[in-house]
Amino acid sequence: MSSACRYFGILLLFLLPCRFAAAQQEDSVIAVMGLSDSSTAWYQEHGYRINKTYVLSYFTDLPKVAGSPLRYSARDWRTVAFVTAGAGVFLLTDKTVNKWMRANQEQFYTEVAKVVEPFGNKYPPFIIGAMYLTGVVTKNRKIEHASLMTAKSLVFSTLFYVSTKQIIRRRRPLYTQEPYEFNEPFQGGREYTSFPSGHSNTIFTVATALAIEFKETKWVPPVAYTLATLTALSRLYDNRHWSSDVWIGAAFGHFITKAVYKVEARKKEKQMLKLNF
Repeated sequence: MSSACRYFGILLLFLLPCRFAAAQQEDSVIAVMGLSDSSTAWYQEHGYRINKTYVLSYFTDLPKVAGSPLRYSARDWRTVAFVTAGAGVFLLTDKTVNKWMRANQEQFYTEVAKVVEPFGNKYPPFIIGAMYLTGVVTKNRKIEHASLMTAKSLVFSTLFYVSTKQIIRRRRPLYTQEPYEFNEPFQGGREYTSFPSGHSNTIFTVATALAIEFKETKWVPPVAYTLATLTALSRLYDNRHWSSDVWIGAAFGHFITKAVYKVEARKKEKQMLKLNF
Protein backbone atom coordinates (compact mmCIF):
# COMPACT_ATOMS: atom_id res chain seq x y z
CA MET A 1 0.00 0.00 0.00
CA SER A 2 1.44 3.41 -0.96
CA SER A 3 2.08 6.15 1.59
CA ALA A 4 -0.65 8.29 0.02
CA CYS A 5 -3.23 5.53 0.47
CA ARG A 6 -2.18 5.03 4.06
CA TYR A 7 -2.50 8.72 4.85
CA PHE A 8 -5.92 8.76 3.21
CA GLY A 9 -6.93 5.82 5.37
CA ILE A 10 -5.86 7.60 8.55
CA LEU A 11 -7.70 10.71 7.37
CA LEU A 12 -10.92 8.72 7.09
CA LEU A 13 -10.28 7.09 10.45
CA PHE A 14 -10.29 10.49 12.15
CA LEU A 15 -12.93 12.15 9.97
CA LEU A 16 -15.72 9.58 9.87
CA PRO A 17 -16.36 9.29 13.63
CA CYS A 18 -16.98 13.00 13.96
CA ARG A 19 -19.25 13.03 10.93
CA PHE A 20 -21.07 10.00 12.38
CA ALA A 21 -21.62 11.83 15.65
CA ALA A 22 -22.51 15.04 13.84
CA ALA A 23 -25.14 13.33 11.72
CA GLN A 24 -26.77 11.99 14.88
CA GLN A 25 -26.90 15.32 16.68
CA GLU A 26 -26.78 18.34 14.34
CA ASP A 27 -30.26 17.91 12.90
CA SER A 28 -31.91 17.84 16.32
CA VAL A 29 -29.93 20.85 17.57
CA ILE A 30 -30.65 22.89 14.45
CA ALA A 31 -34.32 21.91 14.42
CA VAL A 32 -34.83 23.26 17.92
CA MET A 33 -32.82 26.43 17.38
CA GLY A 34 -34.29 27.17 13.97
CA LEU A 35 -30.87 27.74 12.47
CA SER A 36 -31.78 28.19 8.84
CA ASP A 37 -32.16 30.97 6.33
CA SER A 38 -35.86 31.21 7.21
CA SER A 39 -35.04 32.15 10.83
CA THR A 40 -33.60 35.59 10.09
CA ALA A 41 -36.15 37.19 12.39
CA TRP A 42 -34.92 35.09 15.30
CA TYR A 43 -31.35 36.28 14.80
CA GLN A 44 -32.49 39.90 14.61
CA GLU A 45 -34.30 39.66 17.95
CA HIS A 46 -32.36 37.03 19.92
CA GLY A 47 -28.96 36.67 18.23
CA TYR A 48 -25.94 37.46 20.36
CA ARG A 49 -24.20 40.81 20.35
CA ILE A 50 -21.24 41.84 22.48
CA ASN A 51 -23.22 43.14 25.43
CA LYS A 52 -24.07 42.30 29.04
CA THR A 53 -26.33 39.40 28.04
CA TYR A 54 -23.58 37.76 26.04
CA VAL A 55 -20.91 38.23 28.72
CA LEU A 56 -23.19 36.87 31.46
CA SER A 57 -23.99 33.83 29.31
CA TYR A 58 -20.42 32.62 29.82
CA PHE A 59 -21.00 32.35 33.55
CA THR A 60 -24.48 30.84 33.33
CA ASP A 61 -23.73 28.41 30.49
CA LEU A 62 -20.40 26.96 31.65
CA PRO A 63 -21.92 24.96 34.56
CA LYS A 64 -24.64 23.68 32.22
CA VAL A 65 -22.08 22.54 29.65
CA ALA A 66 -19.99 20.87 32.37
CA GLY A 67 -23.09 19.08 33.63
CA SER A 68 -24.36 18.05 30.18
CA PRO A 69 -23.56 14.33 30.74
CA LEU A 70 -26.27 14.33 33.42
CA ARG A 71 -28.79 14.91 30.62
CA TYR A 72 -27.39 12.42 28.11
CA SER A 73 -29.81 10.19 26.25
CA ALA A 74 -29.20 6.53 25.49
CA ARG A 75 -27.95 7.56 22.03
CA ASP A 76 -25.53 10.03 23.61
CA TRP A 77 -24.10 7.30 25.83
CA ARG A 78 -23.68 5.01 22.82
CA THR A 79 -21.63 7.78 21.20
CA VAL A 80 -19.57 8.10 24.40
CA ALA A 81 -18.94 4.35 24.31
CA PHE A 82 -17.86 4.59 20.68
CA VAL A 83 -15.42 7.43 21.37
CA THR A 84 -14.08 5.65 24.46
CA ALA A 85 -13.52 2.47 22.48
CA GLY A 86 -11.69 4.48 19.82
CA ALA A 87 -9.49 6.03 22.50
CA GLY A 88 -8.67 2.55 23.78
CA VAL A 89 -7.66 1.39 20.30
CA PHE A 90 -5.41 4.40 19.81
CA LEU A 91 -3.84 3.99 23.24
CA LEU A 92 -2.86 0.46 22.25
CA THR A 93 -1.48 1.58 18.90
CA ASP A 94 0.09 4.93 19.88
CA LYS A 95 3.65 3.68 19.54
CA THR A 96 2.99 1.93 16.22
CA VAL A 97 1.28 4.97 14.70
CA ASN A 98 4.08 7.24 15.91
CA LYS A 99 6.78 5.03 14.41
CA TRP A 100 4.92 4.80 11.11
CA MET A 101 4.50 8.57 10.93
CA ARG A 102 8.19 9.18 11.55
CA ALA A 103 9.16 6.55 8.99
CA ASN A 104 6.99 8.07 6.25
CA GLN A 105 8.09 11.69 6.09
CA GLU A 106 7.77 13.11 2.59
CA GLN A 107 8.19 16.64 1.25
CA PHE A 108 4.60 16.93 0.05
CA TYR A 109 3.15 15.95 3.43
CA THR A 110 5.60 18.23 5.20
CA GLU A 111 4.35 21.19 3.15
CA VAL A 112 0.72 20.25 3.79
CA ALA A 113 1.41 20.02 7.52
CA LYS A 114 2.97 23.49 7.46
CA VAL A 115 -0.13 24.92 5.79
CA VAL A 116 -2.75 23.31 8.06
CA GLU A 117 -0.96 23.38 11.45
CA PRO A 118 -1.74 27.07 12.21
CA PHE A 119 -5.48 26.31 11.96
CA GLY A 120 -5.07 24.64 15.34
CA ASN A 121 -3.74 27.68 17.21
CA LYS A 122 -2.97 30.91 15.30
CA TYR A 123 -5.80 31.21 12.79
CA PRO A 124 -9.04 30.59 14.77
CA PRO A 125 -9.01 33.98 16.58
CA PHE A 126 -8.61 35.72 13.22
CA ILE A 127 -11.34 33.57 11.64
CA ILE A 128 -13.76 34.36 14.46
CA GLY A 129 -12.80 38.04 14.41
CA ALA A 130 -13.27 38.26 10.66
CA MET A 131 -16.69 36.60 10.95
CA TYR A 132 -17.72 39.06 13.64
CA LEU A 133 -16.60 42.14 11.69
CA THR A 134 -18.29 40.81 8.55
CA GLY A 135 -21.54 40.35 10.46
CA VAL A 136 -21.39 43.84 11.98
CA VAL A 137 -20.37 45.67 8.80
CA THR A 138 -22.90 43.88 6.56
CA LYS A 139 -25.56 43.87 9.31
CA ASN A 140 -25.83 40.12 8.94
CA ARG A 141 -27.01 39.10 12.40
CA LYS A 142 -26.62 35.40 11.67
CA ILE A 143 -22.88 35.71 10.98
CA GLU A 144 -22.45 38.00 13.98
CA HIS A 145 -24.25 35.49 16.21
CA ALA A 146 -22.30 32.57 14.72
CA SER A 147 -18.96 34.25 15.46
CA LEU A 148 -19.89 34.86 19.10
CA MET A 149 -21.20 31.31 19.54
CA THR A 150 -17.96 29.96 18.05
CA ALA A 151 -15.94 32.18 20.40
CA LYS A 152 -17.87 30.95 23.44
CA SER A 153 -17.49 27.32 22.39
CA LEU A 154 -13.75 27.83 21.95
CA VAL A 155 -13.34 29.45 25.36
CA PHE A 156 -15.21 26.59 27.05
CA SER A 157 -13.41 23.80 25.21
CA THR A 158 -10.07 25.48 25.90
CA LEU A 159 -10.83 25.60 29.62
CA PHE A 160 -11.58 21.88 29.61
CA TYR A 161 -8.57 20.77 27.61
CA VAL A 162 -6.08 22.99 29.46
CA SER A 163 -7.38 21.70 32.79
CA THR A 164 -7.01 18.13 31.57
CA LYS A 165 -3.44 18.76 30.40
CA GLN A 166 -2.52 20.01 33.86
CA ILE A 167 -3.92 16.92 35.57
CA ILE A 168 -2.89 14.21 33.08
CA ARG A 169 0.75 15.07 32.56
CA ARG A 170 1.60 12.89 29.60
CA ARG A 171 5.00 13.22 27.98
CA ARG A 172 5.11 14.35 24.38
CA PRO A 173 6.55 11.95 21.76
CA LEU A 174 9.10 14.61 20.86
CA TYR A 175 10.88 13.74 24.14
CA THR A 176 10.31 10.00 24.42
CA GLN A 177 9.57 6.89 22.40
CA GLU A 178 7.37 5.45 25.17
CA PRO A 179 3.71 6.54 25.04
CA TYR A 180 2.94 5.74 28.69
CA GLU A 181 5.22 8.19 30.48
CA PHE A 182 3.31 10.46 32.86
CA ASN A 183 4.23 12.94 35.57
CA GLU A 184 2.34 14.02 38.68
CA PRO A 185 -0.47 16.56 38.19
CA PHE A 186 0.75 20.11 37.58
CA GLN A 187 4.37 18.92 37.34
CA GLY A 188 6.87 18.61 34.48
CA GLY A 189 6.46 21.74 32.36
CA ARG A 190 5.61 21.82 28.63
CA GLU A 191 7.33 18.50 28.05
CA TYR A 192 4.43 16.84 29.85
CA THR A 193 1.50 18.49 28.04
CA SER A 194 0.72 15.87 25.42
CA PHE A 195 -2.79 14.81 26.46
CA PRO A 196 -5.09 15.95 24.95
CA SER A 197 -4.09 17.76 21.76
CA GLY A 198 -4.92 21.46 22.00
CA HIS A 199 -4.64 21.97 18.23
CA SER A 200 -7.19 19.20 17.64
CA ASN A 201 -9.53 20.60 20.27
CA THR A 202 -9.34 24.11 18.83
CA ILE A 203 -9.89 23.29 15.18
CA PHE A 204 -12.65 20.75 15.86
CA THR A 205 -14.41 23.33 18.03
CA VAL A 206 -14.41 25.83 15.18
CA ALA A 207 -15.30 23.19 12.57
CA THR A 208 -18.24 21.90 14.62
CA ALA A 209 -19.63 25.39 15.24
CA LEU A 210 -19.39 26.26 11.55
CA ALA A 211 -20.96 22.93 10.57
CA ILE A 212 -23.94 23.67 12.82
CA GLU A 213 -24.37 27.34 11.94
CA PHE A 214 -24.01 26.91 8.18
CA LYS A 215 -25.35 23.40 7.69
CA GLU A 216 -27.66 24.56 4.90
CA THR A 217 -24.56 25.45 2.85
CA LYS A 218 -23.74 21.88 1.85
CA TRP A 219 -20.00 22.32 1.34
CA VAL A 220 -19.30 23.88 4.74
CA PRO A 221 -19.49 20.78 7.02
CA PRO A 222 -17.30 18.48 4.88
CA VAL A 223 -14.72 21.22 4.21
CA ALA A 224 -14.64 22.24 7.89
CA TYR A 225 -14.24 18.68 9.17
CA THR A 226 -11.68 17.74 6.52
CA LEU A 227 -9.54 20.77 7.39
CA ALA A 228 -9.91 19.92 11.08
CA THR A 229 -8.81 16.34 10.43
CA LEU A 230 -5.77 17.40 8.40
CA THR A 231 -4.79 19.81 11.17
CA ALA A 232 -5.10 17.04 13.76
CA LEU A 233 -3.04 14.67 11.62
CA SER A 234 -0.32 17.29 11.29
CA ARG A 235 0.26 16.97 15.04
CA LEU A 236 1.03 13.28 14.56
CA TYR A 237 3.16 13.94 11.51
CA ASP A 238 5.16 16.63 13.35
CA ASN A 239 5.73 14.25 16.30
CA ARG A 240 3.97 16.61 18.74
CA HIS A 241 1.28 14.20 19.94
CA TRP A 242 0.33 10.57 20.25
CA SER A 243 -2.67 9.39 18.25
CA SER A 244 -4.86 9.03 21.37
CA ASP A 245 -4.05 12.67 22.29
CA VAL A 246 -5.37 13.80 18.94
CA TRP A 247 -8.47 11.57 19.12
CA ILE A 248 -9.49 12.88 22.54
CA GLY A 249 -8.63 16.47 21.66
CA ALA A 250 -10.91 16.28 18.62
CA ALA A 251 -13.64 14.70 20.76
CA PHE A 252 -13.34 17.50 23.33
CA GLY A 253 -13.73 20.20 20.69
CA HIS A 254 -16.58 18.44 18.91
CA PHE A 255 -18.74 17.41 21.85
CA ILE A 256 -18.18 20.45 24.07
CA THR A 257 -19.31 22.63 21.17
CA LYS A 258 -22.38 20.41 20.74
CA ALA A 259 -23.10 20.85 24.44
CA VAL A 260 -22.90 24.65 24.08
CA TYR A 261 -25.40 24.55 21.24
CA LYS A 262 -27.74 22.28 23.16
CA VAL A 263 -27.75 24.79 26.03
CA GLU A 264 -28.69 27.48 23.52
CA ALA A 265 -31.40 25.23 22.08
CA ARG A 266 -33.00 24.85 25.50
CA LYS A 267 -32.92 28.63 25.94
CA LYS A 268 -34.78 29.11 22.68
CA GLU A 269 -37.28 26.44 23.62
CA LYS A 270 -38.09 28.36 26.80
CA GLN A 271 -38.39 31.60 24.82
CA MET A 272 -40.86 29.99 22.45
CA LEU A 273 -42.93 28.59 25.32
CA LYS A 274 -43.18 32.04 26.91
CA LEU A 275 -44.32 33.54 23.60
CA ASN A 276 -47.00 30.88 23.23
CA PHE A 277 -48.39 31.81 26.62
